Amino acid sequence: MALVDDGDNANTLSMLVATDNHLGYLERDPIRGQDSFLAFTEIMQIARDRKVDMVLLGGDLFHDNKPSRKCLHQALTILRSTCLGPDPVSLEYLSDPHVDFASNTQVNYEDPNLNISLPVFTIHGNHDDPSGDGNLSAVDMLAACGLVNYFGRQPEVEKVRVSPVLLRKGETRLALYGLGNIRDERLHRTMARGNLSMCQPTEDEGRWFNLMVLHQNRAAHGPKNHIPEHFLSEFLDFVIWGHEHQCLVDPQYNHQRAFYVSQPGSSVATALSQGEATPKHVAVLKINRRNFKLEKVRLKNVRPFVIDDVVLATVPTLSPQSTEDEIVDFLKNKVERMLVIAQQQYHEQRDGALGPQPKPLVRLRVEYSGGFESFHPQRFGLLFADRVANPRDIIYFFRKQRSSAASTQASVPSNPVVAPVDALHVESLIGEFLDDSSMRMLVDLELAEAVRLFVAKGDTDAIVQSLKSTISDTQRRVLTSGSVGSEEQLEERIGETRVARRRHAVESGHGVSETRGEAVVPAVVAGKRATTTNNDRNAIKAFERIAATSTPATEPEDDRGSEESDKEDDFRPSPPPSKKKRPRQPIVTSDSEDEFVTTASGVKITRPSRNARTTLALASSASVKSTSGDEIEDSEECSLPSSIVSPPPAKRGRTGGRGAAPSKRAARGRGRGRGTVSTQRTVSSLASQMPAITINDDDDDGGGKSRGFGGFSLRKRK
Repeated sequence: MALVDDGDNANTLSMLVATDNHLGYLERDPIRGQDSFLAFTEIMQIARDRKVDMVLLGGDLFHDNKPSRKCLHQALTILRSTCLGPDPVSLEYLSDPHVDFASNTQVNYEDPNLNISLPVFTIHGNHDDPSGDGNLSAVDMLAACGLVNYFGRQPEVEKVRVSPVLLRKGETRLALYGLGNIRDERLHRTMARGNLSMCQPTEDEGRWFNLMVLHQNRAAHGPKNHIPEHFLSEFLDFVIWGHEHQCLVDPQYNHQRAFYVSQPGSSVATALSQGEATPKHVAVLKINRRNFKLEKVRLKNVRPFVIDDVVLATVPTLSPQSTEDEIVDFLKNKVERMLVIAQQQYHEQRDGALGPQPKPLVRLRVEYSGGFESFHPQRFGLLFADRVANPRDIIYFFRKQRSSAASTQASVPSNPVVAPVDALHVESLIGEFLDDSSMRMLVDLELAEAVRLFVAKGDTDAIVQSLKSTISDTQRRVLTSGSVGSEEQLEERIGETRVARRRHAVESGHGVSETRGEAVVPAVVAGKRATTTNNDRNAIKAFERIAATSTPATEPEDDRGSEESDKEDDFRPSPPPSKKKRPRQPIVTSDSEDEFVTTASGVKITRPSRNARTTLALASSASVKSTSGDEIEDSEECSLPSSIVSPPPAKRGRTGGRGAAPSKRAARGRGRGRGTVSTQRTVSSLASQMPAITINDDDDDGGGKSRGFGGFSLRKRK
C-alpha cells in the first residue's frame, strides 16, 4: 500500500465507505427509534464536509425488507438534502448502464433532469434484498427517484457474472465490482464449482484499480455458511466487506490473494453482542492511480454501548447459599460501574446529536453455574429504567456448557433465542404434510422458498405468486410440447414439467441444506414420503411395548356367543372388569399434551402425533368386513396388536350393566376425532363407506419385519 499524494487532487478519487446502516431499526422505540437515522445523517454530512467524489454503501441500507412509509420518507429526506446540489461531479462514467444498473438506464449524475452533486453507489444486503412481485428491493425505489445508483444484483445464482462499474478521474481508473447478498450456502456452492466469473476491462489493462464490495458472511458460522477470502479473484486490489457488524475498518492484508480487506461494520447496534460494542467508524478511501490511502472517521451520533461478563462462582463475596438480594446488590454495583464507563466513552465522541447525556446500552452476561439461582431479568431492569436504553435485557443469564463426555446436550440459557426460518427447514415441514400424491403440479422446493419469503421477508404475495408461476409455466410447457390425446398423456406431461422445475429449483439452491463436494444434498428427497415422522415411529414402538406389558394374560368373559365375539374382538369396546378378577391397568392419555403415562409401570413416553394416530385408526378399519358383502383387504405388512387399535372402553350408561347402549354424546364423539364407536353396526357402516386402504411400510428392513408405519394410499375396490 503506497501513500497517496494529497496535493494531486485532479488525479485522486475519494469516496466515503459505509455499510449496514439499517435504517428503520426499532423505529417505534421511544428511546432508540431515531438512532439509525441520526447515524446515517452524520455519515452523509461527513461526505459533504470532506467533499468526496462519491459514497459507497455495502448493503443493508434498510433494516426491513419492506420499510415503513415513515422510514422511506426519512431516507428520501436525508438523501435529497445531501445528494442534490449545484456542485459538479468530477467522475467520468465509462461502462454500460444497461449492464450495471437494474433500475436506471444511466448513472444518476448524468441525468439531465437531476442535479446530483454527490453520487451514491450501493448494493443490497440480506435485509433489503429483492423479493416479491417484480423481484424489487426497497433500494429500487431510491434508484427510481434518482438518488442512488443501485448495482450488483444478479439475475440467477447458479451462474454469477460480475461486471464492473468503470469510473475515471484524471489518471485514476476505478473498476468497481459489486455483488449483492446471495444466500451464503448457494454462493459458496457456486464459487466452489467455479461458476462465478469476474469481467475485467480490456483497455489499459494493468492501470485499473480493482475494488470489490460484497455483503456476505466473513466469519465461519459453518462449513458452507460463509465466503472464504481465497474464493475471491486474485487480481483485486481492495475489498469492502459488508454484513459483518464488528468494525474492523483498518485494511487487513490477505497474503494468499495479495489484496486488502476492510470491514467498516454497522453504524447502529442491532444486537447486544461483543462485536457491536466496538466504536463505530466509516472510512474515507482515496485512490491515486494504483495506490490508495484509508482514513477512518469515528461516528459521534452513536449510542454508547458497554458489555461485560461476570462469573458468580469466581466472586469471593458470593456463594451458592447467597440470597437473591446479595446477588442483586453485587450486579447492581457492577452495572453502576458500567454506566460510568459508558459516559466516558460518549465524552470521547465529543457529544453528538443524541444530547449531552444519552441513555447508554448496557449488557451484563452472568454465568450462574455451580449451584447459583437466576432471577427475573426484567425485574432487575426496573432499577435502571430511567438511566439505560434497554432496561428489559440488561442481564443475560447463561450456564457454562457441560464438559462431561456422557452429556450430549448443553444447558439451555434462561432466555433462548428463537431459531430463524432457515434453521427450521421449512422444506422438511412441507415434505411431512404433502406427498407426491397430493402435489401433482406443485414443486415442494419452490413452495418452501415461497413460505420462507412469506415468513422471513414479510412478503404476503410470495405464495400466491409462486402458485401462479407454477400454473402458467406448466400450461406453457404442456401446450408447446405437442398435442395431448388422453388424460393419461396430460398427467404424464404435467409430471415431466414438475420434474424439470424441481431440477431447476435444486440447481438454484432452493431447499439445499448442505453441499458435499460436488453433490448437492436437498433438504427434501424426491419420492414417496412417510406420513409419520421418526419421532412418531419411535412413539408407536414405545406404545406397543407399554401396551403389551400392561395387558393382563386373562381377558374377562363375554356374555355374547363365541361366534359374534370372534367377529368383533378387535373393535367392540372392552367390557368393564369383574370385581373378582384383577382389573386391567389402564393407559391414561392426555389430549392436551403429546404424552401418556402407564399406571402399571409409571413410564412416561412421547405420544404419537395426530398423523400417527390417524394412520392407526385407518389401519384398524382395514380388517373389518362390511355388511354389504364388499371386502376390504388387509395388508399383511400391517398386523396390529388389538391392544393398540382398540378404542378406549365405553362408559356405562345411566341404566348400568354390561353391554349398555352408549349415550348420544358418546356416539357422536367429543371434540375432534375422539368419538367412541361401540357397536358392530356403526363400525360396519363406516367401513362400507371407505375405499380400500393399503399401508406401506417405508421402514421395512428387507426381512419382512415391520419397524414402523409409513404412508397410506387409497385404491378402488375390485
